[in-house]
Amino acid sequence: DGRRCVFGIVATIKMNNFFDGRGGAAGGGGPIQWFHSLPPVTRLWLGSTLTVSALANFEILQWTDLDLTHLTDVFGKVGGGNSNISSSSLFGRLEVWRLLTCFLYIGKFGWNSIINLHLMTQISARYETMGPICTRRILVPQNPQLQRNNQNNSPYYLKGETSDYVVALLFGMTGILLSQFYLLPYILSPSSHTFRHHYRFFHRHLTFYTLYIWSKRYPQHNVNLFGVIMKAAYLPYAYLVMGYALSNGEVIPIDMVHGMFVGHLYYYLACVVPTVLGRRKVVIWTPGILIEVCRWLEGRRPYNALGGGEPIVVDTDGVIGG
Repeated sequence: DGRRCVFGIVATIKMNNFFDGRGGAAGGGGPIQWFHSLPPVTRLWLGSTLTVSALANFEILQWTDLDLTHLTDVFGKVGGGNSNISSSSLFGRLEVWRLLTCFLYIGKFGWNSIINLHLMTQISARYETMGPICTRRILVPQNPQLQRNNQNNSPYYLKGETSDYVVALLFGMTGILLSQFYLLPYILSPSSHTFRHHYRFFHRHLTFYTLYIWSKRYPQHNVNLFGVIMKAAYLPYAYLVMGYALSNGEVIPIDMVHGMFVGHLYYYLACVVPTVLGRRKVVIWTPGILIEVCRWLEGRRPYNALGGGEPIVVDTDGVIGG
């Protein structure tokens, strides 16, 4: 609506200055070169969002075939949009793509969608470029030179990779959907305006989820928001206050709050639990097969024990994992 559009414009003006003028990816050379300069996960996220949204805007796809009003929608909407499950829908009309497309459709093309795309791209590119939170478990060190990886009693490596960001996004998408349908209805009052505003798409939820975990990963990073210098740790709350103020205090931007809530849960499980409870308390980890697939797609050679480099990640259940 108009208020969200105004907020999007205000919140993303001077975004390059907000990110210290770098924007997370090299510019110049035209849009194609700029697109290819984006880090891989951000490039895939942006490309998929543009593709799905364009197909829906040109009515090649119907947006009602992309939304998710309840998790049972993946079994097919029966009877005019009612999410009733029948044997025919269960075995013949599985619509599992809704679990993904509900995060990729940004609405009708216009200023609001452009601003949301810009915000998503800037946040994701910066987080991926600076290094995501690492959830790749360490092989038990047998070489004294590898002992440095065991500092701070962490079960993870120090620097994140593409595979770690993929795990973070999958966790965020799962957490957003589960909490949307099985937690929020018990928290929000049924008579509230926020409760009645039921979300069918969750693009902004995932964007602010990513913003939150970036701010927790790099809390001391300086940002410039309309000339106000602040630490990155305060940035999500600054957006939240702006969104609430621009709605005249009538509507809490629940999509921002929701994304930040799931982001805090991810940060707690990935960073706080292993540090406080010890190396055996691993809740989130990056599967070895995903690590190898991402490295193969990036053209990186897997670890060679004779060639040095980072120790290979193996299943350490019973040794480190919990």
